[in-house]
Amino acid sequence: MTGSQPFSERVSGHLRLADHRLRTSDPGSSRRRYAVCRMTMTNIAPVDSFYIGFFHGEDTIVIPYIYDHDIRIQPDIARYGKGGLSHWVRSSGKPYVYASDGGALLSRTIPFGNVDEESKDAVVVPLRDPDTHEVTGLMSVQSLRPNSFGPEVVKAAMWLAEALMLAQARDRHVGSGEASLYTDHPELNSAIAGDSRERLAQITDQLETANRRSADIAAAIESLGDEQLHRQASTLRVLLEQIQSDIAEWMLAAPSEAGPAPENRLHADLTPRELEIATLIATDQLTNSEIAQTLQISLKTVKTHVGNVLSKLGVSQRSAIVFAMAEVLAMPPAESTPKGRS
Repeated sequence: MTGSQPFSERVSGHLRLADHRLRTSDPGSSRRRYAVCRMTMTNIAPVDSFYIGFFHGEDTIVIPYIYDHDIRIQPDIARYGKGGLSHWVRSSGKPYVYASDGGALLSRTIPFGNVDEESKDAVVVPLRDPDTHEVTGLMSVQSLRPNSFGPEVVKAAMWLAEALMLAQARDRHVGSGEASLYTDHPELNSAIAGDSRERLAQITDQLETANRRSADIAAAIESLGDEQLHRQASTLRVLLEQIQSDIAEWMLAAPSEAGPAPENRLHADLTPRELEIATLIATDQLTNSEIAQTLQISLKTVKTHVGNVLSKLGVSQRSAIVFAMAEVLAMPPAESTPKGRS
């Protein structure tokens, strides 16, 4: 498929989340799936334009999904010649990389979006039917910055394209290509017991976002002057509080749902100092300043160690360290281009 070299933890996290979203997408929700692919690639690399197209007949490509920066462009239908990028991807079945020819093929394509901007890097990968393996379309990722897409980004785009087409095939039936998608990268299969710490971090992020938004809405409710309106708005406040409670319950349930992490794995990943700091955060709820005072080290050093702990535990929020470390300490968690060219 895309080679057995593992993805980095950061890229794996984004691809695994994309896999989950594609798997759980409703039948016929193609646009949502395209959006998942665009946002995933944007999270992995500096993407300025993105489109997905499907071949029709011998020389026509239908482009149902196009974005230039964050601006959606109307779907389009275009003809292409034998010397163009679309024909090359379709006939070769290989990914096109800007660096392979200095963007020569890309320069022969039809411009879209802001044509005054010129893409300096691009990756265009084929979309294959998982049953017939026929190239039926392509996914294009472009950037205004040179050297934006290294080998890992190219491989990620290829994997994501295969995951997208498998999700599309599920609208018809479960295609035979499902097993091969995870052969080289089983860690990206979101259907099996995955990384509970990463899922926990995602839910923690959602909880903190919900809390901030709920607090803003609650403050707005309090500022209402009309007594009757204030009573009616209180119902909304109760619903918001219920949503916060629901998200918190999902957060607490996440580790058991995803399955336990391999025993002693985190002990092996963390250095003694990192484990010490993570334990202080998890058991004593110490701030960075308090940790610096306790261990008699600089605040800058503490911040560096905390960043390493977050990375190694696979979480993005400090609050998630408490729950991730619960698995280690066996304790209950504490409360608390030419730019736009087709």
